[in-house]
Amino acid sequence: MGGDRAELDPFALSSAVDDRPVDDVFRLLASPTARATIVYCHQQPSPAVEELADVIAGVAASADGTIASPADRDRIRIQLYHETLPRLEDMGLLAFDRESGDVTETSIPESILDCLRAVE
Repeated sequence: MGGDRAELDPFALSSAVDDRPVDDVFRLLASPTARATIVYCHQQPSPAVEELADVIAGVAASADGTIASPADRDRIRIQLYHETLPRLEDMGLLAFDRESGDVTETSIPESILDCLRAVE
């Protein structure tokens, strides 16, 4: 076991996200797009959907050893707009303006970041 890894505390997750059941948090974190969005929004707190789509398409392509295509970017942008960002907003992790496509008020609890670090 790596000594540098963060410890995973699933009980801290249940209180970190609007007192949602921990299963809801794990379902959210099961999505690679949601995980990449959380990490990027923590580093760049107010990205636009277009920016997120570019970054996440690059992350996914890098993980697969491929190059992101415009179709990949469009698919991810649609997923962000219709699924990922609304779910993250519903969990209270960010505010998403569907009109402008901007993400604001990013508030990622440390327990979520610790969980993501533990599974890296």
